[in-house]
Amino acid sequence: MTRQKRMIAPETVVTPVFAMFVAVACQAGCLAKASAQATRDSAGIRIIENARPADDSQLPWRIGSEPAVSIGEVVGAEAYLLHRANDATILPDGRIVIANTGSSELRVFDAAGVHLAAWGREGEGPGEFTDLAGVASWPGDSVVAWNRWTWVISVFDAEGVLGRSFTLDSDTRPLEPRAVLKNGSVLGRTGESAGDECRRSRERYELRSGEGASQVEFGTHPGREFHVELGGGMALRGSLPFGHSFWEAQWGGWVILTTDDNYEIRAYDASTGALARIVRREYESHAPTREEIDEALEDALKRTGLIGQLLEPVRRDCGNIPVLEQFPAFSELLTDPLDHLWVREATLPGMDRPAPLWTVFDPEGRALGFIETPDGLTIYEIGADYLLGRATDEMDVESVQVWELER
Repeated sequence: MTRQKRMIAPETVVTPVFAMFVAVACQAGCLAKASAQATRDSAGIRIIENARPADDSQLPWRIGSEPAVSIGEVVGAEAYLLHRANDATILPDGRIVIANTGSSELRVFDAAGVHLAAWGREGEGPGEFTDLAGVASWPGDSVVAWNRWTWVISVFDAEGVLGRSFTLDSDTRPLEPRAVLKNGSVLGRTGESAGDECRRSRERYELRSGEGASQVEFGTHPGREFHVELGGGMALRGSLPFGHSFWEAQWGGWVILTTDDNYEIRAYDASTGALARIVRREYESHAPTREEIDEALEDALKRTGLIGQLLEPVRRDCGNIPVLEQFPAFSELLTDPLDHLWVREATLPGMDRPAPLWTVFDPEGRALGFIETPDGLTIYEIGADYLLGRATDEMDVESVQVWELER
């Protein structure tokens, strides 16, 4: 395995406009300069405390000045016209597989971005998709992809032949696939929301084998925050501006399950489900103001294109969204195949930040320093020597891009 994937976080309810707005190889001397650490053990849990790296603690890694590969065109052959390319992965042989949700198929390209094949199609039968949610590498050079809502998982061999389909069955409904681990185990979740208008889901996590059998339970955790408006006899759900989220990833022999309420990353033993490691980093915490909430909502409303009588009821409902107690401590979390932990800094109102800024931690949880990634790139996967993600231009044309990463 030479890469780690971003965990896709699809909406579980189609809603109006309430939108979330938030946007090493380091030498020993560089490490000492970057951040001071303190490590201790508490009841079998290893706790690593990090100071915030100095502003000039840039890692000596280099990301290409432009994409090495870019797949996606304004006009041309259908295979290159992407629509809702919601996930992608690079296979061990270099092929790029894109989950093109708009056409309910996996589009396969060679390492240079030349189209090779399409796997799957729209439908409800074996190997078919109604709302393609994600794709990942599977042991044995295979590929796994899954549907939203039904959470049916399909396994294709290296040539695109369907091997089997299955779900992660639970007592009430299938678990939602959240991560495919290196050994083929699948991290799944199921949950429910609680509260009044401002709610937070509660998610139960389990690790299942490649056949769907239960392996490890991780208990129940707080999910993402959202807002509910009741109108016309309907409950409409949307993301809160600056609302808190929940992040999952495989990190070495651990499974990260953690909120961004605080800068505290919690990692659980993948074989027992016990909390094994906590990584903390200093950060400044403060609450958004009512004005910042309103400005974020106005920006979201502009992006909807609503006008006149369609706009005003939505704007009125948005005015009821509460002010949260504090901004998220960070805005994204990823890992790479060298077991580095990448945590993206939250971009708060008033910040002048030209590109996404990440704190990178070593496999022990010690902060190494900062790195910037290309502006506008949603990263799906970090490899040993590449970044894989999606970009959208000013005409809303999607492209899946590979950027070289030199460490």
